[in-house]
Amino acid sequence: MTDRRIPSFLALAFGFSWTLAGVGFLFGIRADSGLSYVLLAALAMFGPAIAAIVQQRLIDRESWSGLGIALRGTRWAVVGLTALLGMSIVPVSLFVLHVMGAGLGIEAFGKVSLTTQRLLVAVSEMMEEQGLNETVSLQGEWLERIPAFMVLLLSLLGALLSALTVNVPFMLGEELGWRGYLWQRTAHWSGLKRVVLTGVCWGLWHAPLIAMGHNYPGYPVAGIAMMVVFCLLLALLFDWTRTRSGSVWSSVLLHGIINGSAGAMVLFTWGGHVLVGTVVGIGGFIALALLSMVVVMCDPAYRKALYRPGHLEASELG
Repeated sequence: MTDRRIPSFLALAFGFSWTLAGVGFLFGIRADSGLSYVLLAALAMFGPAIAAIVQQRLIDRESWSGLGIALRGTRWAVVGLTALLGMSIVPVSLFVLHVMGAGLGIEAFGKVSLTTQRLLVAVSEMMEEQGLNETVSLQGEWLERIPAFMVLLLSLLGALLSALTVNVPFMLGEELGWRGYLWQRTAHWSGLKRVVLTGVCWGLWHAPLIAMGHNYPGYPVAGIAMMVVFCLLLALLFDWTRTRSGSVWSSVLLHGIINGSAGAMVLFTWGGHVLVGTVVGIGGFIALALLSMVVVMCDPAYRKALYRPGHLEASELG
């Protein structure tokens, strides 16, 4: 029998975020609306956390501990591995796009070039889009002194830093719901069943923002389906770190790194189809599938938990 608390939580999470996005849509806010969209998306991110708190404390009347927010007992070695995992997504995605694009000649995957020349072109294009033409030459002089691979590394380190600081409240806004409350209510399930439920719900929860042009501009319907697949693939990595770390904080870290590093892709890629040649497109799907395979292969205890209902044994969590 389905735990009735799960649909109650989902109704609250979807209700808050979708209502907020709907109001924004009616007022003409779209993904290209600038600051107004950024504020709208940031506020919508708090829907799962608000739902988790209301459900856990006011409806279920249970303690905070079930949401996984205690620092004590967190397995910090897993948190460290999670940081490395998160920072590897963009490099692996770049590798996949290069192999599929230049290697196999599939144009939809676009082109990849980890060079200073490409970096300068990308920065110039971004500056011109923002009307900052006068700063292009200054930026170019600065970037010419730094190898392109160092720029990528610095971007990833910057994403890690932001994930540990300014991004924490916003990432917790989602993770307190998906890997806090929902994980708690499905902890006795097999990992695979939990990943499927969480991934689908997480992906669909993004639907209003995707329809407004987020991530897949020009593809509001296909984009929603793509986002569900993207979140399904990510859900396994998030479930692994949540299960193995024993707290929601490793998920918050992973989420922050992903959100903070995705922009680095545009510095070294061009010409790909929006549904294929991006980190949230088919290229990114392949990269996430590869990383998921590595995680599952390297962690036999978690691999067993994917098909076996219930928690990992205490001895397996060490």
